[in-house]
Amino acid sequence: MMSDPPSDSGAPTAPGRGRPTLHVGGSTEPEETVVISVSGGTILEYELSDEAQDPALTDGSRIEARFPSYGTYNVTAYVDDGSGTGESVDAILSKPVCIAPRPRLNISPSGTVPTGTPVTFDAGASAGEASGYEWTIDGPEPARGTGETLSVSFSAPGDYSATLDVEGRNGAVARTQEGFTVAATVST
Repeated sequence: MMSDPPSDSGAPTAPGRGRPTLHVGGSTEPEETVVISVSGGTILEYELSDEAQDPALTDGSRIEARFPSYGTYNVTAYVDDGSGTGESVDAILSKPVCIAPRPRLNISPSGTVPTGTPVTFDAGASAGEASGYEWTIDGPEPARGTGETLSVSFSAPGDYSATLDVEGRNGAVARTQEGFTVAATVST
């Protein structure tokens, strides 16, 4: 996607500017636009994985591209950090672009759950094509599981955290997390 990169001058970063940083934003869905931007510098050249579609460098600070399917793709930017070295590379930045399903976590019942009550964790509302689900429940009574749903009864009261990892095709993984509380059942 690019010609030979400009040579690295090895010049230090300009005082007060900080080190250039690469950011990935926009959509994480296949065929939608991903925005790769740099702060603290200007992109002179870039390289994207061969699968990138319609890559474009706009105004020297952002690259826009689309990726055809779920997976992890590489981006490398050759950056001038403005330290006074002119049109030469001061930093070579690389970062993965992860196109992964968007996990959605529903906990039922919601709110505070009495001890002994089954709690259902459901990933069915996740967007994208998932090939696997992994659950990690942290708290006074930890639990783990796989599958689109997980049901667990807790006997230990306290604050818990449910973490859902959704794996898409080509191994790209996205994560979401949500807290919940288990309260001791009161006898009357």
